[in-house]
Amino acid sequence: MEQAVELAYALDTFYFLVSGALVMWMAAGFAMLESGLVRAKNTAEILTKNVALYAVASIMYLLCGYQIMYGGGSGVLPGLGFLIGADNSPEAVLAGEGGYYSNLSDFFFQVVFV
Repeated sequence: MEQAVELAYALDTFYFLVSGALVMWMAAGFAMLESGLVRAKNTAEILTKNVALYAVASIMYLLCGYQIMYGGGSGVLPGLGFLIGADNSPEAVLAGEGGYYSNLSDFFFQVVFV
């Protein structure tokens, strides 16, 4: 049973990371589309804008959005904390504490949609 839980933890975490990487390629494709729609002299500016917006959106999601989605709080007001918090380690999953995947891989998967 212990090996099955370890395998499920590894596969779920791997699935989050691979799926997140594939979604991140969509942002690269959109950047190529957008740079193809402007004049050649503006391509660097468009690509820089895309990287800067993605960086700012990722940081803001880290500070606020992730906590609203997964944080505690009452039924009326969401729990607002900062940063992600503790990760689900394989040892904690085997002990029955926490979820069945890494919280950091889930954060990466959610942030690529930002």
